[in-house]
Amino acid sequence: MKKYIFLFVLLFIIAGLATGCGKKAIDKINFDLYVMSQCPYGSQAEDLVYSVIGDFKEYINFNVEYIAADKGDGSFESLHGASEVEGDIYQLCVKKQDPDKFWDYIKCQNKNYQDLKLSFESCAKENGIDYGILKTCADGEDGKRLLSDSIKKSEAVSAAGSPTFYIDGERYAGPRTEINLQRKICEKTDNTPKKCKDLSQDKEFTAHLIIDSRCTKPECETVALKDQLKNTFSKIIFAELDYATDDGKKFFTDNGLQFLPAVLFEEEVKEADNFSQVEKYLTEVNGLYSLNIGAIHNPVMEICDNNIDDTDNGLADCADADCESFTGCRAEIKGRLDVFVMSQCPYGTQALDAMREVMKNFGNSMDFHVNYIANENTDGTFASLHGQGEVDENIRELCAARYYPTSYMDYIWCRNKDITGDYKICSADFPKITACSTGTEGAGLLKENIKLANTIGIGASPTWMVNNRYQFNGIDAETIKTNFCQYNNVAGCESVLSSQTNVPAGSCN
Repeated sequence: MKKYIFLFVLLFIIAGLATGCGKKAIDKINFDLYVMSQCPYGSQAEDLVYSVIGDFKEYINFNVEYIAADKGDGSFESLHGASEVEGDIYQLCVKKQDPDKFWDYIKCQNKNYQDLKLSFESCAKENGIDYGILKTCADGEDGKRLLSDSIKKSEAVSAAGSPTFYIDGERYAGPRTEINLQRKICEKTDNTPKKCKDLSQDKEFTAHLIIDSRCTKPECETVALKDQLKNTFSKIIFAELDYATDDGKKFFTDNGLQFLPAVLFEEEVKEADNFSQVEKYLTEVNGLYSLNIGAIHNPVMEICDNNIDDTDNGLADCADADCESFTGCRAEIKGRLDVFVMSQCPYGTQALDAMREVMKNFGNSMDFHVNYIANENTDGTFASLHGQGEVDENIRELCAARYYPTSYMDYIWCRNKDITGDYKICSADFPKITACSTGTEGAGLLKENIKLANTIGIGASPTWMVNNRYQFNGIDAETIKTNFCQYNNVAGCESVLSSQTNVPAGSCN
């Protein structure tokens, strides 16, 4: 009899093991982070994720994929260069070779994310990873295949910005803080992890967003603004009002607003997690808190391109004096091309360098002008984004244009090779530059030149304007040609000029 009882108990135990009797298996959800290995924001995101792994590893599969470009011939491109590609591959090889040590390896490498190569071996040894096997993977076809597969995963979710977060298949766009990641994970896991019981919750509050639906210009767009605020405040709720409605006009007037879009927070914002990040940009208005976002659209003035008399003065669009500075109302001058630059802006110098090919292509069919972006101070001096050196160079280049109208671009092209170096290396063939730029004449030239950019509100270097009216952006010869020819049918438009190639896509933000 005892033998049969023993057999029954044994069978019961075996059956229990076979059916998973005991602790229930947990269905983990995926946490996917898409990065560039040398992007500072990507490495910060990895360190952030590392800080929450310990409390949630039983419930979450924490994973990293990489953002780069697969050229299809066994080579790759990435925003931060070949060293970043190599870093991606080494990290992927660690993930394959020793997945349990992957995050510790990442944490080690992120101490010097700018130069991952220095820590390939040392971080492997620190974490007990066989460097010989790792190097074989990274230097061989396995590493290339791993990166190619990882890129496909990034492309599948359209991850172009480093970092991009996906939690349980949903893109996460909330604040990049430890507690907000923890809250999101708890939400996705039905608050099952023990850590979820201890988490405080963020404060919910309302943000009044006032727009003007009549305005279609970029400065009136609010999608990016709302995304940024959502990234800062996890519990923000938008209450949207349109100036084009009676309620919108009343809100605008009652709160003494001048420009749109405008954001005004309710009192509860002061209790939100990240209030300190915006506090210095807030002004109290009637119990609300108005956020300074640098808005420039004045809804009381005429909208210059909607065929409506918005100000009820009998004058619509360009006929109204409000529209004098609107580029669409400027007189069209065929064959003219203006560029607005800061002389020491790297993109501005590239744009000016591209003009060598453009000017050769069009010859006398193009009337080209260089304009500078700066501001005049109340004491008669000037301010420019890259400092006094840029102000001085703006003046020297204007002096070159004043005295050498047919060859001043040769001076500019020479300077662009070393824009912050000694200008006298390039001014030998332009002897009048020094006297002009160091006296009152040069300052007068800059004072007059910057009026155009300031009048029409151009602040980005480079910005182009075709025929005195039509704006565009670009830094390569083909883009410049294409936009110029859109409004000018002249000889040279049939040519194919140099364009940017092999520029990796994506952003590090």
